[in-house]
Amino acid sequence: MLAISLPQDLEDRLDALARTTGQSKAALVEEAIAAQIEDLEHAARDRMSLEDWLKTAGVEAYDRLKADPDRALSLQEVQARLSERRAERSPR
Repeated sequence: MLAISLPQDLEDRLDALARTTGQSKAALVEEAIAAQIEDLEHAARDRMSLEDWLKTAGVEAYDRLKADPDRALSLQEVQARLSERRAERSPR
């Protein structure tokens, strides 16, 4: 069981939505919390994935670049390569 207090403007919006949808306020709040938790879980997984990449492939890429700085690409070169890849993937 969870009891919460909402600011009046949010309570008013919740009341209006409950009337419009025919759902109970409790059901709407449960649905909203579930969606928010899911979004937060995805964000946490994305952060962990990025951190894992930085610790492995990111470090390896940095080491290769440090050993051979001529491998570096300018921003314009990176943008051009990304545009080419997008064009290759887009349906024709």
